[in-house]
Amino acid sequence: MKRADIVNKIARNEKIMLDKKEIATIVNETFDLISDYLANDIHEGKKVMISGFGTFIIKRRKSKIGRNPKTGEEKLIPDRLGITFKPGKLLKKKVNSK
Repeated sequence: MKRADIVNKIARNEKIMLDKKEIATIVNETFDLISDYLANDIHEGKKVMISGFGTFIIKRRKSKIGRNPKTGEEKLIPDRLGITFKPGKLLKKKVNSK
């Protein structure tokens, strides 16, 4: 699913009286808000929780030895921060009920 798919799905909802351009702006602003929050003052354990959906969490990834698949050459990949997603109970329930 892409952003455009989200916008189109919301636009088809008869209860929402906004045009596609307004909906796209809201969707984009929402994703930008989440991205900006996670990217500013980055530290391990920082999270964005969306009730019923899940949590985005910044976690430290330890350094490791990687390998170039073409040459087999080993290279050290330094430790870094990454983002993980932990689904909420409602999302897990929906996924497992199908």
